[in-house]
Amino acid sequence: MRLEQAIFTSVRSERLDGYQLAARSTDMPDELAQELTAWGPAHDSLWLTAPGTTSVNFHALSHDRWCVSQTTLSGAEYSGRGGGRVYTQMAVLPREAIERFASDPFLVLRALAASGRVTVHDQVPRELASIPLVGRAAGEPLEWMPELVAKAGAAAMTELTDAALRNELATVITDLPVERLFQAVLHVLEPAQRLEVSFTTGLRPSTRRPFRLSMVPPDPALIRQSPRSHQGKVIEVLTGDLKKSTSREAPKLRIRPST
Repeated sequence: MRLEQAIFTSVRSERLDGYQLAARSTDMPDELAQELTAWGPAHDSLWLTAPGTTSVNFHALSHDRWCVSQTTLSGAEYSGRGGGRVYTQMAVLPREAIERFASDPFLVLRALAASGRVTVHDQVPRELASIPLVGRAAGEPLEWMPELVAKAGAAAMTELTDAALRNELATVITDLPVERLFQAVLHVLEPAQRLEVSFTTGLRPSTRRPFRLSMVPPDPALIRQSPRSHQGKVIEVLTGDLKKSTSREAPKLRIRPST
């Protein structure tokens, strides 16, 4: 099976300069390209600013399709503006493709990365070929999941699972590995339910990207930022010193909306 793909990043092109859908599969229809553009993260969209920082993102598209993407802070924007280039590679998944991997977008992205299909181009090509999706996953239990669930605690996992099932937004503050935490939440759900849960493991909240599950890094300075408002319900899954700090100071979470 082959998947359509696209790259959203900052480039200078014949149409416009700046963040845009810089490349897409040659057979991708305009309607689909417009959908992907609406979810594309631009400058300063990642919480963390170290080069190589990544975020895994997942959301539904029209016509029984989904998008799994990886956003990476890599290189410099063409304009020379500071902060680094936000580069997102997107893969479009029909139902058959994601169901082959237990409806787990993390497993799909892992398969694409293992076959060398997740890449960051210094110079974005004008056209992209579709990419093969090889293999399948039967949905076996995640061997690391019991330990992570024990660290998170039963109450926090129940709150996360309930939030994932509701049609509302939740912001998660955690000092656990967020990719594993969100994957564990998916595996508490039935495979069909997993497809309803959009998430991002590193993008700042934005009204353009209404992920059902998003996160804030366990940094008190970030937690105490005072932009407009957080995104939906706030769920704390903390295991270390930050838990004591937030309990003692009880800061009101406010998160800067991103573009």
